[in-house]
Amino acid sequence: MSPHDYALLAQEAYSAPPDIGKADSASRAIVRTTSAGLCIAFPGTDNLDGWGADLDSVPVAVPSAGEVHRGFLEAWRAISVPVLAAVAGKPVTLVGHSLGAAIALIAAMDMTISGNPPIAVFGFEPPRVSPDLSIRALLAKVPVHLYKNGNDLVPDVPPGWHHAALLTHIGKPALPFPNIHDHAIARVIDALTVRESA
Repeated sequence: MSPHDYALLAQEAYSAPPDIGKADSASRAIVRTTSAGLCIAFPGTDNLDGWGADLDSVPVAVPSAGEVHRGFLEAWRAISVPVLAAVAGKPVTLVGHSLGAAIALIAAMDMTISGNPPIAVFGFEPPRVSPDLSIRALLAKVPVHLYKNGNDLVPDVPPGWHHAALLTHIGKPALPFPNIHDHAIARVIDALTVRESA
């Protein structure tokens, strides 16, 4: 499976009926079996519940992980029990776009703390998840692949916070300044198509 393949699953998570959670919630996921094993994909913000999770940026302390974004943590915890039941004893890759990427990272955090880390995380256009670097240290042994397309502004928020891993920059900017046009998952997929065919 390539980053492009995982981006396609992140896109599918928006439109497919959720296997876990409710369609009108920020807390939902699809479960797919791929050539690389089990994959859980979380969609990004596409409803009011998602916007609520995004905007609830109060940092909260998580033992062994430092401080994290409360909205992302609560969106994950709302579906953590059925997700963890679905992946019990199986190698899993966590995938998401935007808010979904943040939820995937918080899920990876919880799984790593419990001693069952995912085999990889693919996050496309992720917002920053922590005001400190503790989650990056916690996930240091997990292959975390984070992608920023063009001049998308979402990976730059909240200001002054940190990503759980370094970003890989892809795609040509739609505009010469930070913008939301570069954020769309379709643009991410196009950029990865070009990158993988080069």
